[in-house]
Amino acid sequence: MEFSITIGLSRFFRDGSPTTWGNSTLLAMNLFILLIAKVAGGGRLAWLLAFTLICCNGLAAWAGNTRRQRIIHDVPTSRIASAAQGYVELIGHIDPELNMPLQAKLSLTPCVWYRYQVEEKDADDDWRIVDTGCSEQPFVLRDASGSCSIDPQGAEITTAHKDVWTEYDGRYTEYLLLADDELYALGNFTTRIPDTSTQTFRREVSELLANWKQQRADLLHRFDQNQDGEINLHEWGNVRLAAEAEIKQQHLARATEAPRHHLSKPQQQPYLLSNLGQQPLSQRYRLWAWAHLGVFLVGCGGLAFWLPR
Repeated sequence: MEFSITIGLSRFFRDGSPTTWGNSTLLAMNLFILLIAKVAGGGRLAWLLAFTLICCNGLAAWAGNTRRQRIIHDVPTSRIASAAQGYVELIGHIDPELNMPLQAKLSLTPCVWYRYQVEEKDADDDWRIVDTGCSEQPFVLRDASGSCSIDPQGAEITTAHKDVWTEYDGRYTEYLLLADDELYALGNFTTRIPDTSTQTFRREVSELLANWKQQRADLLHRFDQNQDGEINLHEWGNVRLAAEAEIKQQHLARATEAPRHHLSKPQQQPYLLSNLGQQPLSQRYRLWAWAHLGVFLVGCGGLAFWLPR
């Protein structure tokens, strides 16, 4: 009975975010710890160990959620075109025109990102997960100043687009981000400026010459002026001049390209993506923090009750 309640709580709080899943799982784990203590005989040592674990879980989860809530509150919103390199907060719309076509795994709904889960009933008539996954294709976020490529790998994605349905003996759950959604993004921002430096020019000329050498027949056809089947020093000078001219043209074209902005997972800070909006997302983490603080206090109360007097 208690175990069924814990599983139900865990499913109730799932909304597509790994953090939300982790929070609900921790709550379920705390109830399961109490169940184990009761099954173990309900002795003082069992309850002390159980409430100690509950205190640790509650404190750690409170700290994680409070950290995210404070980061959302403290990090200022940047414009894409003028954002500093590093950890930034962006708010914009998912561009419906610049994103590659993508279809959700289960429903085939057009989207820019999806996560899915497939469950089947086992012999005990309980649902068990048989397949799960998510897309990893980058998509484009745009604000009034410019656009930025968003890499969803490693992100804690919270979305309002959730669909659950049953069909035959299966239950299917799908979370989506759709084109034109307003998106809140917090992650590592980098800008790639076209490289036209002298060092890069020389390296690319050397690479092009090495490639031409491997295509000897074409090289002789283009540059063997005296038709002796060899490239002499004078002809090799013409080969180098041609390679430099080709790379120079590439650099001139590259210099006109706009800088490319990219958002990805930071090394240490949270990587958050959400179409819920900044304030609702912050409030959600705050509520989770309060919930786990309550769990911590319950654990402290249990310890106080069972500690030897």
